[in-house]
Amino acid sequence: MNKPRYLLFGNAESVHMLKWAKELIKHFDVFIISPLGVHSEIIKFIPDTNIITLNLKINQDGGNVALLKKVFLFKRLIKQINPAIVNAHYITSHGFIAAIIRSLLGLKYVLVQSAWGTDILVTPNRSFFYKFITKYSLNKANIVTSDSEYMSDVIRNLSKTKCITFPFGLDYLPEAKIEDKDLNLCFSNRALTENYNIDNVIYAFASMALKNGNLKLIVANDGAKRNELIEITKNIGLSDRIEFKGFLSASQQNEIYKKSTYYFSLPNSDSTSVSLLEAMAYGCIPILSDLPANREWVVNGKNGVIYTTKEDFVNHIPDFSVAFNENRNIISKRGIFSDSILKLVNVIMSEFKHI
Repeated sequence: MNKPRYLLFGNAESVHMLKWAKELIKHFDVFIISPLGVHSEIIKFIPDTNIITLNLKINQDGGNVALLKKVFLFKRLIKQINPAIVNAHYITSHGFIAAIIRSLLGLKYVLVQSAWGTDILVTPNRSFFYKFITKYSLNKANIVTSDSEYMSDVIRNLSKTKCITFPFGLDYLPEAKIEDKDLNLCFSNRALTENYNIDNVIYAFASMALKNGNLKLIVANDGAKRNELIEITKNIGLSDRIEFKGFLSASQQNEIYKKSTYYFSLPNSDSTSVSLLEAMAYGCIPILSDLPANREWVVNGKNGVIYTTKEDFVNHIPDFSVAFNENRNIISKRGIFSDSILKLVNVIMSEFKHI
């Protein structure tokens, strides 16, 4: 029996799209339309004939004019593939296009809209227009997926479409040993941009460093604030204890997770981040901004820290051995993507038996 055709529509250069494709091929005949390129790993298990890349010059900020100009091209490509299911990733860009094609241009398919975070938590609040296209995209879907209960609540306030919640989890629980941990090592790998407050990470680290003269911080990733952050590090006299590594591969990051005791993530806005789940899987103590999605994973003082002020948070750092085991146990139960995505597959196959 042939598997139903399942089209992933979105930026296939993303590791998130790679993760979805890896799991969905177990259940469907997967096709991809990417307005940009494609991740090098995807082409190893999905044939070239099932992948269309357009290499457009676009941003991922929602309501994108470059995408709208290509709506009839996307219609033609989707019609050519003839999928049973179209799964658009990022509601206010690819999701909006997929909704228009289905509702106004006459193509028939089960529409799954997958929210990534900013497209629900930030973009709709920018203007009436953005809220309109967000609600339109959600209302025209059969199913919406979200990676946190907090984001799902926001979605339900915007639309009555069925919403399924599961995180962009991990492929498996990695091996990690408590004896491999460096009790003096901290790690941060969020982007060096405004939302992620790496300056606050540096100041929080400085507070910890006052009590531990051997503590070190590795800052991975890159972004517009890199030079400013390096200057802050110099000004507070911690250049010898904070190392800026730039972009690192997944395997390089895993080696640092494996050794790190503390993991920082202090964004202004976020849903459940994959990097948080990775850090917990390796038994790190997460030090997190006070966001609803973070509180779904961390209890302050038990398995991590909810950061409030740089003066106070150090008093809530939990016992390391307890947090190590607790966090790995949480990920094994709730953070494995293959287990989570079965929820979506089961809903599709039970509610849309015609496909």
